[in-house]
Amino acid sequence: MFNLLLCSLAVFLGRLAALLCRLAGRDATSLPGCIALKVFPGLLRHLARGLNPIVIVTGTNGKTTTSNLLAQLLTAQGWQVVYNGEGANMPAGVATAMLKGAKAKGYGRAAVLEVDEGSLGIVLGQVPAHLVVVTNLLRDQLDRYHELEQLAASIKGALAQVPEARLLLNADDSLVASLGRGRKGVFYYGLERTPLSRTRPADVQEGHLCPSCRVPLEYAYYHYGHLGSYRCPRCDWARPETAFRAEDFLWDENGSSFHFVFNGGRIRLTSALPGVYNAYNVLTASSAGMLLGVEPSVIREVVKDFRPGRGRIEGFRLAGKKGVLVLVKNPVGMAEALRTVAGNRPAAYIVAINDLAADGRDVSWLWDVDLEPLLKSLYSRIICSGLRAWDMAVCLKYSGVSLEALKVIPDLESALREATREPVDNLIILCTYTNLALCRRLLKGMGAHSEAAYMPPLSRPA
Repeated sequence: MFNLLLCSLAVFLGRLAALLCRLAGRDATSLPGCIALKVFPGLLRHLARGLNPIVIVTGTNGKTTTSNLLAQLLTAQGWQVVYNGEGANMPAGVATAMLKGAKAKGYGRAAVLEVDEGSLGIVLGQVPAHLVVVTNLLRDQLDRYHELEQLAASIKGALAQVPEARLLLNADDSLVASLGRGRKGVFYYGLERTPLSRTRPADVQEGHLCPSCRVPLEYAYYHYGHLGSYRCPRCDWARPETAFRAEDFLWDENGSSFHFVFNGGRIRLTSALPGVYNAYNVLTASSAGMLLGVEPSVIREVVKDFRPGRGRIEGFRLAGKKGVLVLVKNPVGMAEALRTVAGNRPAAYIVAINDLAADGRDVSWLWDVDLEPLLKSLYSRIICSGLRAWDMAVCLKYSGVSLEALKVIPDLESALREATREPVDNLIILCTYTNLALCRRLLKGMGAHSEAAYMPPLSRPA
Protein backbone atom coordinates (compact mmCIF):
# COMPACT_ATOMS: atom_id res chain seq x y z
CA MET A 1 0.00 0.00 0.00
CA PHE A 2 2.84 2.37 0.88
CA ASN A 3 4.51 1.74 -2.49
CA LEU A 4 1.23 2.39 -4.29
CA LEU A 5 0.90 5.75 -2.55
CA LEU A 6 4.50 6.63 -3.38
CA CYS A 7 3.95 5.66 -7.01
CA SER A 8 0.81 7.80 -7.26
CA LEU A 9 2.63 10.73 -5.67
CA ALA A 10 5.56 10.29 -8.09
CA VAL A 11 3.23 10.29 -11.11
CA PHE A 12 1.41 13.37 -9.82
CA LEU A 13 4.60 15.32 -9.13
CA GLY A 14 6.11 14.28 -12.46
CA ARG A 15 3.08 15.48 -14.38
CA LEU A 16 2.98 18.69 -12.37
CA ALA A 17 6.64 19.32 -13.22
CA ALA A 18 5.87 18.70 -16.89
CA LEU A 19 3.02 21.21 -16.78
CA LEU A 20 5.19 23.85 -15.09
CA CYS A 21 7.94 23.28 -17.66
CA ARG A 22 5.50 23.81 -20.49
CA LEU A 23 4.12 26.97 -18.86
CA ALA A 24 7.70 28.24 -18.55
CA GLY A 25 8.28 27.52 -22.24
CA ARG A 26 10.92 24.85 -21.59
CA ASP A 27 11.20 21.34 -22.96
CA ALA A 28 10.08 18.86 -20.33
CA THR A 29 12.28 16.00 -21.51
CA SER A 30 13.97 14.87 -18.28
CA LEU A 31 13.00 16.94 -15.24
CA PRO A 32 9.55 15.37 -14.70
CA GLY A 33 11.01 11.88 -14.78
CA CYS A 34 13.91 12.91 -12.56
CA ILE A 35 11.55 14.18 -9.87
CA ALA A 36 9.25 11.17 -10.16
CA LEU A 37 12.13 8.69 -9.89
CA LYS A 38 13.44 10.38 -6.76
CA VAL A 39 10.05 9.94 -5.15
CA PHE A 40 9.59 6.35 -6.34
CA PRO A 41 12.69 4.64 -7.82
CA GLY A 42 10.63 1.67 -9.03
CA LEU A 43 8.47 3.86 -11.24
CA LEU A 44 9.68 2.47 -14.59
CA ARG A 45 8.43 -1.02 -13.73
CA HIS A 46 5.00 0.38 -12.87
CA LEU A 47 4.76 2.52 -16.01
CA ALA A 48 5.81 -0.37 -18.25
CA ARG A 49 2.67 -2.33 -17.37
CA GLY A 50 0.27 -2.48 -20.28
CA LEU A 51 2.90 -1.62 -22.88
CA ASN A 52 3.39 -4.34 -25.47
CA PRO A 53 5.61 -4.53 -27.36
CA ILE A 54 8.40 -2.63 -25.64
CA VAL A 55 11.38 -1.94 -27.88
CA ILE A 56 14.67 -0.69 -26.47
CA VAL A 57 17.11 0.98 -28.88
CA THR A 58 20.67 1.40 -27.66
CA GLY A 59 24.20 1.80 -29.06
CA THR A 60 26.61 4.66 -29.63
CA ASN A 61 25.32 6.42 -32.73
CA GLY A 62 21.95 6.49 -34.46
CA LYS A 63 19.69 5.83 -31.48
CA THR A 64 17.51 8.92 -31.83
CA THR A 65 16.91 8.73 -35.57
CA THR A 66 16.37 4.97 -35.47
CA SER A 67 13.91 5.06 -32.57
CA ASN A 68 12.00 8.03 -34.00
CA LEU A 69 11.64 6.35 -37.38
CA LEU A 70 10.59 3.07 -35.76
CA ALA A 71 8.00 4.94 -33.70
CA GLN A 72 6.64 6.48 -36.88
CA LEU A 73 6.48 3.05 -38.53
CA LEU A 74 4.51 1.56 -35.64
CA THR A 75 2.23 4.58 -35.52
CA ALA A 76 1.47 4.25 -39.22
CA GLN A 77 0.67 0.57 -38.60
CA GLY A 78 -1.97 1.64 -36.08
CA TRP A 79 -0.24 1.50 -32.72
CA GLN A 80 -0.29 4.12 -30.00
CA VAL A 81 3.40 4.63 -29.38
CA VAL A 82 5.19 5.92 -26.29
CA TYR A 83 8.67 7.18 -27.14
CA ASN A 84 11.29 9.65 -26.05
CA GLY A 85 11.59 11.41 -29.38
CA GLU A 86 13.76 14.28 -28.16
CA GLY A 87 16.68 11.98 -27.39
CA ALA A 88 16.54 12.23 -23.58
CA ASN A 89 17.74 8.67 -23.09
CA MET A 90 18.85 8.45 -19.47
CA PRO A 91 16.44 6.88 -16.95
CA ALA A 92 14.92 10.30 -16.20
CA GLY A 93 14.20 10.90 -19.89
CA VAL A 94 12.73 7.41 -20.28
CA ALA A 95 10.53 7.99 -17.23
CA THR A 96 9.39 11.36 -18.60
CA ALA A 97 8.32 9.78 -21.88
CA MET A 98 6.49 6.98 -20.09
CA LEU A 99 4.74 9.46 -17.79
CA LYS A 100 3.41 11.30 -20.81
CA GLY A 101 2.48 8.05 -22.51
CA ALA A 102 0.63 6.83 -19.44
CA LYS A 103 -2.18 9.20 -20.36
CA ALA A 104 -3.05 7.06 -23.36
CA LYS A 105 -5.50 4.23 -22.75
CA GLY A 106 -6.67 1.22 -24.65
CA TYR A 107 -5.48 -1.48 -26.98
CA GLY A 108 -2.30 -1.26 -28.97
CA ARG A 109 0.07 0.65 -26.70
CA ALA A 110 3.65 0.11 -27.75
CA ALA A 111 6.85 1.71 -26.49
CA VAL A 112 10.00 2.58 -28.42
CA LEU A 113 12.55 3.75 -25.89
CA GLU A 114 15.95 5.08 -26.78
CA VAL A 115 18.27 4.18 -23.91
CA ASP A 116 21.77 5.45 -23.24
CA GLU A 117 24.13 2.47 -23.43
CA GLY A 118 25.49 3.26 -19.97
CA SER A 119 21.96 3.20 -18.51
CA LEU A 120 20.81 0.02 -20.20
CA GLY A 121 21.28 -2.14 -17.12
CA ILE A 122 19.16 0.20 -14.97
CA VAL A 123 16.32 0.39 -17.50
CA LEU A 124 16.25 -3.32 -18.37
CA GLY A 125 16.24 -4.10 -14.66
CA GLN A 126 12.73 -2.65 -14.53
CA VAL A 127 11.38 -2.62 -18.08
CA PRO A 128 10.63 -6.07 -19.56
CA ALA A 129 11.70 -5.39 -23.13
CA HIS A 130 10.37 -7.61 -25.91
CA LEU A 131 12.92 -6.48 -28.47
CA VAL A 132 16.35 -4.88 -27.91
CA VAL A 133 18.06 -3.18 -30.83
CA VAL A 134 21.80 -2.43 -30.73
CA THR A 135 23.02 -0.07 -33.46
CA ASN A 136 26.81 0.09 -33.06
CA LEU A 137 29.54 0.46 -30.44
CA LEU A 138 32.11 3.19 -31.03
CA ARG A 139 34.55 4.89 -28.70
CA ASP A 140 32.60 7.66 -27.01
CA GLN A 141 32.97 9.53 -23.72
CA LEU A 142 35.69 7.36 -22.22
CA ASP A 143 35.10 8.90 -18.79
CA ARG A 144 31.58 7.39 -18.81
CA TYR A 145 31.66 4.31 -21.01
CA HIS A 146 35.34 3.31 -20.76
CA GLU A 147 36.90 1.12 -23.45
CA LEU A 148 34.71 -0.65 -25.99
CA GLU A 149 35.30 -4.13 -24.62
CA GLN A 150 34.16 -2.97 -21.17
CA LEU A 151 31.08 -1.35 -22.70
CA ALA A 152 30.23 -4.52 -24.64
CA ALA A 153 30.58 -6.60 -21.46
CA SER A 154 28.31 -4.16 -19.62
CA ILE A 155 25.64 -4.40 -22.32
CA LYS A 156 25.88 -8.19 -22.37
CA GLY A 157 25.29 -8.20 -18.61
CA ALA A 158 22.30 -5.89 -19.03
CA LEU A 159 20.80 -8.13 -21.73
CA ALA A 160 21.07 -11.12 -19.39
CA GLN A 161 18.23 -9.53 -17.39
CA VAL A 162 15.84 -10.07 -20.31
CA PRO A 163 16.68 -13.59 -21.57
CA GLU A 164 13.36 -13.91 -23.42
CA ALA A 165 13.77 -10.67 -25.37
CA ARG A 166 14.55 -10.90 -29.05
CA LEU A 167 17.71 -9.12 -30.18
CA LEU A 168 18.22 -7.17 -33.40
CA LEU A 169 21.95 -6.66 -33.88
CA ASN A 170 24.21 -4.93 -36.40
CA ALA A 171 26.10 -7.74 -38.14
CA ASP A 172 28.67 -5.27 -39.52
CA ASP A 173 29.89 -4.40 -36.03
CA SER A 174 31.82 -7.37 -34.65
CA LEU A 175 31.34 -6.27 -31.04
CA VAL A 176 27.59 -5.82 -31.46
CA ALA A 177 27.28 -9.10 -33.32
CA SER A 178 29.09 -10.90 -30.50
CA LEU A 179 26.25 -9.95 -28.12
CA GLY A 180 24.07 -12.54 -29.82
CA ARG A 181 26.30 -15.52 -29.10
CA GLY A 182 24.62 -18.10 -26.88
CA ARG A 183 21.15 -16.55 -27.19
CA LYS A 184 18.00 -17.54 -29.02
CA GLY A 185 15.82 -15.15 -30.96
CA VAL A 186 18.69 -13.15 -32.48
CA PHE A 187 18.33 -11.37 -35.81
CA TYR A 188 21.09 -9.58 -37.69
CA TYR A 189 21.02 -6.78 -40.22
CA GLY A 190 23.78 -5.36 -42.38
CA LEU A 191 24.75 -3.06 -45.21
CA GLU A 192 26.29 -4.73 -48.23
CA ARG A 193 29.29 -3.26 -50.04
CA THR A 194 28.57 0.24 -51.40
CA PRO A 195 30.41 2.49 -53.86
CA LEU A 196 31.74 4.32 -50.79
CA SER A 197 33.12 1.18 -49.10
CA ARG A 198 36.87 1.08 -48.58
CA THR A 199 39.39 -1.71 -48.45
CA ARG A 200 41.52 0.21 -45.97
CA PRO A 201 40.22 1.84 -42.78
CA ALA A 202 39.96 5.64 -42.76
CA ASP A 203 39.14 6.04 -39.08
CA VAL A 204 40.77 5.00 -35.84
CA GLN A 205 40.29 1.24 -35.48
CA GLU A 206 38.66 0.43 -32.18
CA GLY A 207 36.57 -2.75 -32.29
CA HIS A 208 38.64 -4.62 -34.85
CA LEU A 209 39.81 -7.51 -32.65
CA CYS A 210 38.17 -10.92 -32.69
CA PRO A 211 35.89 -11.18 -29.62
CA SER A 212 37.00 -14.80 -29.19
CA CYS A 213 40.76 -15.00 -29.75
CA ARG A 214 41.72 -11.32 -29.75
CA VAL A 215 43.63 -11.31 -33.04
CA PRO A 216 43.00 -8.54 -35.59
CA LEU A 217 40.06 -9.28 -37.87
CA GLU A 218 40.50 -9.38 -41.64
CA TYR A 219 38.14 -7.15 -43.61
CA ALA A 220 36.81 -7.53 -47.14
CA TYR A 221 35.65 -3.90 -46.91
CA TYR A 222 34.90 -1.12 -44.42
CA HIS A 223 31.91 1.21 -44.32
CA TYR A 224 33.32 3.39 -41.55
CA GLY A 225 35.10 2.84 -38.28
CA HIS A 226 35.33 -0.92 -37.71
CA LEU A 227 31.98 -1.57 -39.43
CA GLY A 228 32.16 -3.76 -42.50
CA SER A 229 32.55 -7.37 -43.63
CA TYR A 230 35.05 -9.22 -41.42
CA ARG A 231 36.35 -12.63 -40.49
CA CYS A 232 38.85 -13.89 -37.99
CA PRO A 233 41.95 -15.51 -39.55
CA ARG A 234 42.37 -17.82 -36.55
CA CYS A 235 38.92 -19.02 -35.43
CA ASP A 236 35.48 -19.31 -37.07
CA TRP A 237 34.23 -15.88 -35.98
CA ALA A 238 32.89 -13.91 -38.96
CA ARG A 239 30.14 -11.50 -39.91
CA PRO A 240 26.88 -13.40 -39.26
CA GLU A 241 24.30 -14.15 -41.91
CA THR A 242 21.79 -11.31 -42.10
CA ALA A 243 18.03 -11.60 -41.92
CA PHE A 244 17.71 -8.03 -43.20
CA ARG A 245 20.13 -6.21 -45.47
CA ALA A 246 20.56 -3.12 -47.59
CA GLU A 247 21.80 -3.56 -51.16
CA ASP A 248 22.54 -1.19 -54.05
CA PHE A 249 22.98 1.84 -51.80
CA LEU A 250 23.04 5.23 -53.54
CA TRP A 251 23.07 8.74 -52.13
CA ASP A 252 23.53 12.41 -52.94
CA GLU A 253 23.01 15.63 -51.04
CA ASN A 254 19.22 15.23 -51.27
CA GLY A 255 19.06 11.83 -49.62
CA SER A 256 19.71 8.15 -50.21
CA SER A 257 18.10 4.93 -51.36
CA PHE A 258 18.72 1.19 -51.21
CA HIS A 259 17.01 -2.13 -51.72
CA PHE A 260 15.72 -3.46 -48.40
CA VAL A 261 15.95 -7.25 -48.56
CA PHE A 262 14.06 -9.44 -46.07
CA ASN A 263 12.82 -13.01 -45.91
CA GLY A 264 12.48 -13.40 -49.66
CA GLY A 265 11.10 -9.87 -50.17
CA ARG A 266 12.76 -6.83 -51.66
CA ILE A 267 11.61 -3.20 -51.80
CA ARG A 268 13.37 0.03 -52.74
CA LEU A 269 13.50 2.52 -49.85
CA THR A 270 14.08 6.18 -50.63
CA SER A 271 14.94 8.53 -47.78
CA ALA A 272 15.64 12.22 -47.33
CA LEU A 273 18.37 11.24 -44.85
CA PRO A 274 21.82 11.42 -46.51
CA GLY A 275 24.97 9.46 -45.76
CA VAL A 276 26.00 5.92 -44.93
CA TYR A 277 25.25 6.23 -41.23
CA ASN A 278 21.69 7.30 -41.99
CA ALA A 279 21.34 4.29 -44.28
CA TYR A 280 22.10 2.22 -41.21
CA ASN A 281 19.45 4.12 -39.25
CA VAL A 282 16.81 3.49 -41.91
CA LEU A 283 17.86 -0.16 -42.25
CA THR A 284 17.77 -0.69 -38.48
CA ALA A 285 14.34 0.85 -38.00
CA SER A 286 12.91 -0.95 -41.05
CA SER A 287 14.28 -4.28 -39.82
CA ALA A 288 12.77 -3.75 -36.38
CA GLY A 289 9.50 -2.74 -38.01
CA MET A 290 9.44 -5.97 -40.02
CA LEU A 291 10.04 -8.00 -36.86
CA LEU A 292 7.06 -6.23 -35.28
CA GLY A 293 4.74 -6.84 -38.20
CA VAL A 294 4.83 -3.54 -40.07
CA GLU A 295 3.83 -4.03 -43.69
CA PRO A 296 6.53 -3.43 -46.34
CA SER A 297 4.31 -0.89 -48.12
CA VAL A 298 3.97 1.05 -44.86
CA ILE A 299 7.74 1.01 -44.37
CA ARG A 300 8.31 2.33 -47.89
CA GLU A 301 5.87 5.24 -47.46
CA VAL A 302 6.95 6.23 -43.93
CA VAL A 303 10.66 6.14 -44.81
CA LYS A 304 10.00 8.30 -47.86
CA ASP A 305 8.28 10.99 -45.76
CA PHE A 306 10.49 10.80 -42.66
CA ARG A 307 12.63 13.88 -42.04
CA PRO A 308 15.69 14.38 -39.81
CA GLY A 309 15.10 15.37 -36.22
CA ARG A 310 16.60 18.24 -34.30
CA GLY A 311 20.35 18.44 -34.79
CA ARG A 312 20.50 15.27 -36.87
CA ILE A 313 21.60 16.91 -40.12
CA GLU A 314 18.85 19.43 -39.48
CA GLY A 315 18.41 21.83 -42.34
CA PHE A 316 17.59 25.48 -41.75
CA ARG A 317 17.65 28.83 -43.50
CA LEU A 318 19.08 31.97 -41.97
CA ALA A 319 19.79 35.39 -43.45
CA GLY A 320 19.51 34.05 -46.98
CA LYS A 321 21.88 31.16 -46.27
CA LYS A 322 21.19 27.45 -46.37
CA GLY A 323 22.41 25.78 -43.19
CA VAL A 324 22.76 22.39 -41.62
CA LEU A 325 23.12 21.57 -37.93
CA VAL A 326 24.82 18.33 -36.92
CA LEU A 327 25.41 16.75 -33.53
CA VAL A 328 28.91 15.27 -33.13
CA LYS A 329 30.24 13.41 -30.11
CA ASN A 330 32.97 10.94 -31.04
CA PRO A 331 35.75 10.61 -33.65
CA VAL A 332 34.05 8.17 -36.01
CA GLY A 333 30.72 9.98 -35.81
CA MET A 334 32.27 13.37 -36.53
CA ALA A 335 34.32 12.03 -39.44
CA GLU A 336 31.25 10.39 -40.96
CA ALA A 337 29.22 13.57 -40.47
CA LEU A 338 31.91 15.53 -42.30
CA ARG A 339 31.86 13.05 -45.18
CA THR A 340 28.11 13.60 -45.40
CA VAL A 341 27.80 17.38 -45.15
CA ALA A 342 31.12 18.68 -46.51
CA GLY A 343 30.69 19.36 -50.20
CA ASN A 344 32.05 21.29 -53.13
CA ARG A 345 30.09 24.44 -52.44
CA PRO A 346 31.82 27.21 -50.50
CA ALA A 347 30.65 27.20 -46.89
CA ALA A 348 31.37 28.75 -43.52
CA TYR A 349 31.83 26.23 -40.71
CA ILE A 350 31.26 26.48 -36.99
CA VAL A 351 32.68 23.68 -34.86
CA ALA A 352 31.40 24.16 -31.30
CA ILE A 353 32.97 21.85 -28.72
CA ASN A 354 32.02 21.66 -25.04
CA ASP A 355 33.36 19.32 -22.38
CA LEU A 356 30.54 19.35 -19.86
CA ALA A 357 29.41 16.10 -18.24
CA ALA A 358 26.85 15.32 -20.94
CA ASP A 359 29.49 15.85 -23.65
CA GLY A 360 32.22 13.84 -21.97
CA ARG A 361 34.99 15.59 -20.07
CA ASP A 362 37.78 14.14 -22.19
CA VAL A 363 38.19 15.92 -25.54
CA SER A 364 41.30 14.04 -26.63
CA TRP A 365 39.05 12.33 -29.20
CA LEU A 366 39.27 15.47 -31.32
CA TRP A 367 42.79 14.38 -32.34
CA ASP A 368 41.44 11.07 -33.69
CA VAL A 369 38.89 12.59 -36.07
CA ASP A 370 39.59 12.01 -39.75
CA LEU A 371 39.38 15.62 -40.95
CA GLU A 372 40.19 14.85 -44.57
CA PRO A 373 36.59 15.50 -45.82
CA LEU A 374 36.73 18.96 -44.24
CA LEU A 375 40.17 19.71 -45.62
CA LYS A 376 39.03 18.72 -49.12
CA SER A 377 35.88 20.84 -48.98
CA LEU A 378 35.57 24.45 -49.99
CA TYR A 379 35.42 26.61 -46.91
CA SER A 380 35.68 30.32 -46.47
CA ARG A 381 36.04 30.24 -42.71
CA ILE A 382 36.16 27.71 -39.90
CA ILE A 383 35.05 29.22 -36.60
CA CYS A 384 35.92 27.28 -33.47
CA SER A 385 33.50 27.88 -30.62
CA GLY A 386 32.41 26.48 -27.27
CA LEU A 387 34.31 25.83 -24.06
CA ARG A 388 37.05 23.92 -25.88
CA ALA A 389 37.25 26.16 -28.94
CA TRP A 390 41.01 26.50 -28.66
CA ASP A 391 41.54 22.74 -28.51
CA MET A 392 39.60 22.37 -31.75
CA ALA A 393 41.54 25.18 -33.35
CA VAL A 394 44.87 23.57 -32.47
CA CYS A 395 43.71 20.26 -33.99
CA LEU A 396 42.65 22.00 -37.18
CA LYS A 397 45.90 23.96 -37.39
CA TYR A 398 48.02 20.82 -37.16
CA SER A 399 45.72 19.06 -39.64
CA GLY A 400 46.57 21.65 -42.26
CA VAL A 401 43.99 24.44 -41.97
CA SER A 402 45.67 27.80 -42.52
CA LEU A 403 45.57 30.34 -39.73
CA GLU A 404 43.94 32.83 -42.13
CA ALA A 405 40.90 30.54 -42.45
CA LEU A 406 40.61 29.90 -38.71
CA LYS A 407 38.87 32.04 -36.17
CA VAL A 408 38.31 31.29 -32.47
CA ILE A 409 35.14 32.72 -30.94
CA PRO A 410 34.22 30.77 -27.77
CA ASP A 411 30.85 32.54 -27.39
CA LEU A 412 28.42 30.65 -29.62
CA GLU A 413 26.10 33.57 -30.35
CA SER A 414 29.01 35.72 -31.49
CA ALA A 415 30.28 32.82 -33.60
CA LEU A 416 26.89 32.47 -35.31
CA ARG A 417 26.72 36.19 -36.09
CA GLU A 418 30.26 36.13 -37.47
CA ALA A 419 29.44 33.14 -39.68
CA THR A 420 26.38 34.85 -41.16
CA ARG A 421 28.63 37.69 -42.35
CA GLU A 422 30.75 35.32 -44.45
CA PRO A 423 30.25 35.85 -48.23
CA VAL A 424 28.92 32.32 -48.82
CA ASP A 425 25.47 30.79 -49.20
CA ASN A 426 26.10 27.74 -46.99
CA LEU A 427 26.57 27.44 -43.25
CA ILE A 428 27.57 24.15 -41.61
CA ILE A 429 27.45 23.83 -37.82
CA LEU A 430 28.85 20.87 -35.93
CA CYS A 431 28.40 20.89 -32.20
CA THR A 432 28.56 18.66 -29.17
CA TYR A 433 25.51 17.73 -27.13
CA THR A 434 25.30 20.64 -24.69
CA ASN A 435 25.79 23.15 -27.51
CA LEU A 436 22.96 21.70 -29.55
CA ALA A 437 19.95 23.06 -27.68
CA LEU A 438 21.68 26.43 -27.16
CA CYS A 439 22.52 26.65 -30.84
CA ARG A 440 18.94 25.89 -31.84
CA ARG A 441 17.63 28.57 -29.45
CA LEU A 442 20.11 31.13 -30.78
CA LEU A 443 19.28 30.29 -34.39
CA LYS A 444 15.58 30.61 -33.64
CA GLY A 445 16.19 33.98 -31.97
CA MET A 446 18.08 35.13 -35.06
CA GLY A 447 15.12 34.23 -37.26
CA ALA A 448 16.26 30.88 -38.64
CA HIS A 449 13.63 28.63 -40.16
CA SER A 450 14.18 24.98 -39.28
CA GLU A 451 13.30 22.10 -41.59
CA ALA A 452 13.42 19.54 -38.77
CA ALA A 453 10.54 17.18 -38.36
CA TYR A 454 8.31 17.85 -35.37
CA MET A 455 8.51 14.87 -33.05
CA PRO A 456 5.58 14.80 -30.64
CA PRO A 457 6.29 12.99 -27.39
CA LEU A 458 3.20 10.83 -27.88
CA SER A 459 2.13 10.04 -31.40
CA ARG A 460 -1.37 8.98 -32.36
CA PRO A 461 -2.57 6.05 -34.39
CA ALA A 462 -3.06 6.60 -38.08
